Formats: sequence, C-alpha cells, structure tokens
Amino acid sequence: MRTQTVNIDEAKDQLADLIATAAEGGEVLIVDNGKALARLVPASDPAAYRAHPPAASEFSSDEDSLAWDAGGWENVA
Repeated sequence: MRTQTVNIDEAKDQLADLIATAAEGGEVLIVDNGKALARLVPASDPAAYRAHPPAASEFSSDEDSLAWDAGGWENVA
C-alpha cells in the first residue's frame, strides 16, 4: 500500500478515515506547507516503535523563540 499525503486541514476533516487507512495497513503523511508534520502507521508496524537519533533541526538555536518567552506553547509561531 502506498503512502497517502494530506495537508493538515484535510487531516482535521478526515481524521477518522485516515486512522482507518492506517489501521488497514496504510501509511498517511500529514503535511503543512509541504513540511511533514506527522505520519500515521499501523500500530502493529514495528518501525513505529523504533527509536531514531535526534536530528540537529529538532533542537532550538539561540535565535529561536522559547515557549516561556512567548507566554506558552500556544503562542509560539
């Protein structure tokens, strides 16, 4: 089964269907402006539980705003 790619707005509207796709063995990639945000895979997929080493992009730099500077995560752009 090939990977289905949907944008974040479609994912919000079709979440139950996308979960069903993943439960049936499919994979769903959720993107926003072309950037991957999340991947839905079957819970029985061992790759879903494999640890990946962190990438440098996962860490903030000195230029990035921090949540406590913005007054909470919901205000971070």
